[in-house]
Amino acid sequence: MMAPVVQQVHSEIPPHFLIVGKKNTLDYIAPALFRIGTFGELVVRAKGSFSIVTAVDVAEMVKRDVPGLQTLSISIGTEEIVIEGTTRRVSFIEIHLSKNRPAPALPVVETPALEAPTEVPAIQVPETAAQEPIAEIPVMPPKAKSRKKAAAKKKTVKKVARKKASA
Repeated sequence: MMAPVVQQVHSEIPPHFLIVGKKNTLDYIAPALFRIGTFGELVVRAKGSFSIVTAVDVAEMVKRDVPGLQTLSISIGTEEIVIEGTTRRVSFIEIHLSKNRPAPALPVVETPALEAPTEVPAIQVPETAAQEPIAEIPVMPPKAKSRKKAAAKKKTVKKVARKKASA
């Protein structure tokens, strides 16, 4: 009798992608540096709240270690995953880092020339309003805090004195 053959479906993950899971942050640094050194770019991808935090930490640590590394893009979103017949929504993040590659140029938008500014009439303030005194706000004296501290010290001194007297 022959054993059934189980086919595993592997989705093609590009070699410059780093999938972050539930391992420690430092476990992803060496593979990230290898991908940057080999391919010149790195895409850190993670799903789930804990893994997203780890992915951001990995990207920041790698950016600090590799000079000239730029963040090209950061993508966030939600994916629907079917697990045992139930649909679950899972957050994800993709951080695209590249070494010495220019960031995509932003489109240049020309704005029409502005018209000459028009004069705005000045606001007339009545003389009585200008002469009214400004209300003063009472300020708490700084001694209030020191009084509380002094009272607390007196209590501790009394406790120590009682212990010595009873001993």
